Amino acid sequence: MTSPEPGKPVLAGGRGCSGSLQTASPLQPNEKLDLVEILRDLEAYRPRRKGWIWRRRMPHQFLGPFDYRQTSPLLARSISLPAAGYFGNIDPQTDCVITTEIASGRFEDDIRRMRMAAWHGADHMMVIRTAGQSHMDGLLEGTPEGTGGVPVTRKQVRATRKALDLIEDEVGRPINFHSYVSGVAGPEMAVMFNEEGVNGAHQDPQYNVLYRNINMYRSFVDAAEAKRVMAAAGMVQIDGAHNANATAREAWKVMPELLVQHAINCAYSVSAGLPKEAVALSTVPPDAPPAPCMRMDLPYAIALRDLFKGYKMRAQENTRYMESCGREATVSHVLNLMISRLTTVDIQSTITPDEGRNVPWHYNSIHAVNTARQALVGMDGMRDFVKIDRENFEFKSRVRELKERAVLFLEGMLAVGGYFSAVEDGFFVDTGIYPETNDDGIVRFANGGVAAGSIVPREEDYLAPVCGHFGNNHLPEAGEPGGASKPCDLIGGCTLCDPSLVPFIDELDPEDNVNTRLAQEAELRGRGLIKPEVEWTGDGTVVVTMFLPVRERVAEFAALELGRAMNLSDPEVIHKQVMHPAEGTLIELKGRLDVAIDPATLVIPSKPKVLTSEDIRAFVTQWGLKVVAATVGEDEHSVGMREILDIKHGGLEGFGIECEYLGTSVPVEKVLDAAIEHAAQAVLISTIITHNDVHRENMQKLADLAVEKGVRGRVLLIAGGTQVTDESARSFGMDAGFGRGTKGIDVASFIVETLNARSACGA
Repeated sequence: MTSPEPGKPVLAGGRGCSGSLQTASPLQPNEKLDLVEILRDLEAYRPRRKGWIWRRRMPHQFLGPFDYRQTSPLLARSISLPAAGYFGNIDPQTDCVITTEIASGRFEDDIRRMRMAAWHGADHMMVIRTAGQSHMDGLLEGTPEGTGGVPVTRKQVRATRKALDLIEDEVGRPINFHSYVSGVAGPEMAVMFNEEGVNGAHQDPQYNVLYRNINMYRSFVDAAEAKRVMAAAGMVQIDGAHNANATAREAWKVMPELLVQHAINCAYSVSAGLPKEAVALSTVPPDAPPAPCMRMDLPYAIALRDLFKGYKMRAQENTRYMESCGREATVSHVLNLMISRLTTVDIQSTITPDEGRNVPWHYNSIHAVNTARQALVGMDGMRDFVKIDRENFEFKSRVRELKERAVLFLEGMLAVGGYFSAVEDGFFVDTGIYPETNDDGIVRFANGGVAAGSIVPREEDYLAPVCGHFGNNHLPEAGEPGGASKPCDLIGGCTLCDPSLVPFIDELDPEDNVNTRLAQEAELRGRGLIKPEVEWTGDGTVVVTMFLPVRERVAEFAALELGRAMNLSDPEVIHKQVMHPAEGTLIELKGRLDVAIDPATLVIPSKPKVLTSEDIRAFVTQWGLKVVAATVGEDEHSVGMREILDIKHGGLEGFGIECEYLGTSVPVEKVLDAAIEHAAQAVLISTIITHNDVHRENMQKLADLAVEKGVRGRVLLIAGGTQVTDESARSFGMDAGFGRGTKGIDVASFIVETLNARSACGA
């Protein structure tokens, strides 16, 4: 597979679509996604391809000074990890597919987030369904606003796939779109997804039975049909076995049950027509700290991969134990990612660090993607040096025990009459490791549940003139009277073969629809007004972090009052953490800020002009230039200043500037005296430490001393540091301030430009 050219269809690894390919103007990186354009002529859009596309794994890829062992081709456009600036802005992409999970409730905002996620390396866009949709017994139409996710409708799917066509051209990598095939409407969803170019989906009949109480027989009959339709489209299927440890009270005890659920779904999927390489096991480590999770989860991960060779592994983080602390969730995420690297992973799912407290927000979805990228790239090739000791007695015994318990579980099911009887007997439990049950199993009955009694037996000569259909279909053979090479030849084509036959229904509700929502935001979008957001356009939501030196209960209600004092509407404490019972509590406060900023009214200083190296050297050659530099006060940091000065870092010395470096922890007065002694044209101070605003005091002291000693008019005063900005530095008497990411050429350009300007003015 090769990365596509911008504006070209992506067909490598996917199945072509015989319908027309509607073209649209390529996305421009400096322009927002045009949602109105995405919706325009949607009834005429057809997906450019069907089928899932895997990344091309590269066993060796050289980027900058590094040799990577587990990466894939680079993106045409991307945003590197935050630390990439120290490594030449290299942006290695992992060898496995990266998922982002989105649940804003408004598909028009979902696709904006997908664009962000794609730039950060995600190529699997998984949109969570609206709450309760897996209970519904028919397809939805229109695009109403969802709760806890987006309503999965034809219009939502089509608009999303159309946007993703443009996004994958922009980043130069195929993007897989994912949804859910479950509930009584599962087969209908599968057909619609096949028609609309959805690339992957959850499908697991046991999910319907155990967690949605859909009739067992109906669930498995529907699953056979859905799986066959998915296979016809080349979709990847992800199962739902992870729900066992997402819902169990003592999830670390359900490992044998998880293996059994995977086994049932894998065998049934292959029997229904899905190839093994299109079946992905949703594997989730069953526990989290403070449990000794790595020692418990690794044997399970190995047992899983031993038993299911040839199938794909989709690794997801454990959400069972997530609370409201983003830091804690991120640590569990990284531990789970380590298991992915120590074993194998084909799809790496990402759960946002705010999963335990609200629907995933824009930036937290990106944080989760970046956590996966950072951890996986950081552990690149780790298995070349770190190997699991499979001969360790405890480890080997644990792996064997899990397999044996799973086999005993299956044998026990057969002994009681099979899967349906086992469910009726409560085999699938909350707090026991098989054969323990504690009488707390999930019990469903074969003659009960949603849609019980709704299966209609087929006649002996059953014929359905549609493709992708499961079962014994009595198709007249080609050459016989009425014969056909495929079922839909009998009716002149079906929607799976002829996209022109696919129906499209637009909005049904005159109020609850995407056009109404866009109209309400028209001024905001049209004028480009700036308003905070975390879920959808113009929601005005902000999060404030504060520490209050009081006990937890008092801190919570004090924070709400502080939020109101900040003019936040509907303040809500979304996270609180005791730092000490008596000393204080950390609070994260969510609220809505009903203020929109008109960018036309903003006064934005222009970026400093950066001269060419030749121009700087010409000035220095003609006039000479000397600077005195030091890290001031009691600050011992030196790296930043050395990078600004040293020739090997592209610093001032490289332009011929004479640099008198005084070192670290230098008194401010000594720096200025040295500048006077050496007749320097500029003083450079680095002030990294900001405790008690000491960086501001250092800048003001330098400015005051320069005035006092009568040299303020002939020496440029320049400050730098991680918390220094040009505006703040000037407010404390400096001529300029430089913060993070500053290079020597930036400082040199300012000095030369300023001295040139003063010379022109006769100063």
